[in-house]
Amino acid sequence: MWPLLIVVLVVVVVVIAVYLFGMGQEPTRRYDPGILRRRSKWRRWLPVVPLLAAVGWLALAFSGFTFSLRQTAPIAVLVLDASDSMTETDIEPDRLTAAKNAALAFLDELPQDFHVGLVTFAGDATLDVPPTEDRAQVTAAIGSITTSSGTAIGDGLEAGLAAIEEAREGSEVPAAMLLLSDGQDTASETTPLAAAGHARDAGVPVDTVVMGKAGEDGADVETLARVAQTSGGDAFTAESAGELTQRFTDIGSQLSVALEVRPSATPLVVAAILLVVVAGFLLVLTPR
Repeated sequence: MWPLLIVVLVVVVVVIAVYLFGMGQEPTRRYDPGILRRRSKWRRWLPVVPLLAAVGWLALAFSGFTFSLRQTAPIAVLVLDASDSMTETDIEPDRLTAAKNAALAFLDELPQDFHVGLVTFAGDATLDVPPTEDRAQVTAAIGSITTSSGTAIGDGLEAGLAAIEEAREGSEVPAAMLLLSDGQDTASETTPLAAAGHARDAGVPVDTVVMGKAGEDGADVETLARVAQTSGGDAFTAESAGELTQRFTDIGSQLSVALEVRPSATPLVVAAILLVVVAGFLLVLTPR
């Protein structure tokens, strides 16, 4: 951006200098059509007006002034497994506590203007916190998670996606979900892969994290990997509390970059370029 700003500014200054130099020259007397001879002298200054405006826009761009290209904050929804198996202690001090700590680390990585929601699932799915910028509310909800029987992974994704769509209000706000589970879907009305397809269609990637051991009675690593692949997200595994926290931290950092639509000085530069073009036309069309 800065090289372009410098080039445009140099062009503007050169054009102004050349035009002012030309105005200072004694014009060669010639027989112009009467309509040109009757033009007011102020018309000679017309090209300078858009050029000075272009300098003003560029000065704003150099000063760091930016336009925000985002109307609504990005959305991130945590979808956490709250089944009874989360009380197992193969991950210290237990899976649920490790998951709560990892979720808090995830929050710390997101910019404060992100809207964050929380969905938990066991035998059914519950929207604990709709997407909000009130981090205290999300933190409190994470701390109060308790377990129950059943594992409705697909319904958890559907609940998260419904919360995102409601928060979007028909706009195309960037959004993503982070799914954590230690088991296999046993209670969903919507299968995890079907829910992943719905997320893909809505432009909501789902990052998945499998915690604990895989196997017949453990996490369904293959299905969660396919959920991530189908939706456009990434799949991860974690077998310790430290590894789980690191996974969540990394995902939070990635989402901060991927979902954040940063303000830009580009509109200022574009406006300056258009004003230079207008000044060029006036230079050609306006007699001196």
